[in-house]
Amino acid sequence: MENTSTLTRPAKAFYSTPELVAHLRDYAGMKISKGTIFKWSMSGKIPCKKAPNGRLLFPVDAVQKWLVGNDEKVEA
Repeated sequence: MENTSTLTRPAKAFYSTPELVAHLRDYAGMKISKGTIFKWSMSGKIPCKKAPNGRLLFPVDAVQKWLVGNDEKVEA
């Protein structure tokens, strides 16, 4: 039997709100506040899910598709 002790961490499935703010700032050049993210999530402008504890979670794949499909810069 082979020893496969080198486990890799699974890819992140969801961003938290602070992680999403940082991602949008660092990788998309968007300076967006947590308040704007909350407003966008409540109005359906950005993909999100609500966890049982009430936290907003943003699916990484859906956010990437949203960014690519967002031809014009979204203003806060």
